[in-house]
Amino acid sequence: MYQPSLREADQLARQVLTTRLGLKAGENVTIEVYPSSLPWAAGFVREARRLGAKPLVHYEDENSYWAGVEGGQAKLIGTPGSHEWATLAETDVYVYFWGPEDQTRMRGLPEKLQDQLIEFNEEWYERARKAGVRGVRMAIARATPGNARYSGVSLDDWRKELVKSSMLDPKVMARDAEKLRKAMEDAGEVRVWHPNGTDLTLKLVRRKATVVLGSATPAAVRARKGRFGFMASVPDGSIFVAPDEETAEGTVVSNRPGYGFGYLVRGGRWKFHRGHLVSQRYSSGGADIRRAYSEGKRGRDLPAMLEVGLDPTTHMAPMLQENEKGAISIGIGSNRAFGGTTDANFNAILTVAGAELTIDGRVLVRGGRIL
Repeated sequence: MYQPSLREADQLARQVLTTRLGLKAGENVTIEVYPSSLPWAAGFVREARRLGAKPLVHYEDENSYWAGVEGGQAKLIGTPGSHEWATLAETDVYVYFWGPEDQTRMRGLPEKLQDQLIEFNEEWYERARKAGVRGVRMAIARATPGNARYSGVSLDDWRKELVKSSMLDPKVMARDAEKLRKAMEDAGEVRVWHPNGTDLTLKLVRRKATVVLGSATPAAVRARKGRFGFMASVPDGSIFVAPDEETAEGTVVSNRPGYGFGYLVRGGRWKFHRGHLVSQRYSSGGADIRRAYSEGKRGRDLPAMLEVGLDPTTHMAPMLQENEKGAISIGIGSNRAFGGTTDANFNAILTVAGAELTIDGRVLVRGGRIL
């Protein structure tokens, strides 16, 4: 288990509780945690009390979790007891350290078993929303030896980057988001270009852009709509919009890994013609994403999202590649959740760092800079 210093854990907790959650004295804080993140969670306990709030730790033991899975108790694990629901009903702020920790093991489970383990998810969000909860999901919990090996990154570098990104004040990214918002919410022709072979055109059709900055302060939650808007990921930082689903033309070639539906892909190359994905190639991980794509419903091949990263501190963190400042991501599949019209059971994105983004010929992003 990695042991951050008390000072490091407390600094991270204070920054998240104040700038990203707006914690107030007297509020009830529930902290859900697995073993490897316990030292970080302890920092949240100490800082919550220093801020006059009342913390409660919900601890899940990793070994006991997997003993239950192997013992045929997946459905029981996925069905919270009444005492857990009662705690949620009395919670003001929820801090969730991702778990279980062994995601490679989780990915290896049959889909039906995975569904049983998270059967509570929809009800959890509905109850939390009604209770007025605001919360964060802490990505630092994902930085484990197994996950680092799976993603092919240095665990130490990953952890350091996550701490730095989690400490970032969201206001820093908000300024760049406002530079991009008006152009992305207007109608116009988009071109994404990079010397690696990326040259893609899309059209925008006056849809509202969504900004995610990893903030769940009372003001941020009020400003967001949707069933899940009260929970933010930390770190986070991007702006995205649903483009016209009928107008993609050209090629996008990724230079960052892509994650989703239990797969990791590298070297993705998508070709679009007349608004549809007509070919896809990958240097690795292709079998996994093709399998998910083959099971996708109508609309899986349509352009779904144009996204620009805003975080100046994110460069290599797995599962956060689209947040890198100036990185351009293109999504396919379902996009109803952010203002589109496609309702498919498939999503995927490719990310191109250092690309150029123009709208109606005006350069907005170039070489990792938002102009």
